[in-house]
Amino acid sequence: MATIQIPDELASQIAHGAQSAGETSDAFLREAVLSRLEDMQDVAIAKEHLLHPSDTISLDEMKRNLGLDD
Repeated sequence: MATIQIPDELASQIAHGAQSAGETSDAFLREAVLSRLEDMQDVAIAKEHLLHPSDTISLDEMKRNLGLDD
């Protein structure tokens, strides 16, 4: 478990955001942290793919792989 210090103004914004989302402040913060971590993973994956451009596929192939071809 981690403990952090949050300025009063930010704590108020978090409480308001959580209330608007129908969540507890704890759940709201957990989701925010998880979202940030997922974003960081996505950026790391994108950077890795940029280093290996030969590993790319066409848009049409991606659509087929995802079952989105019509």
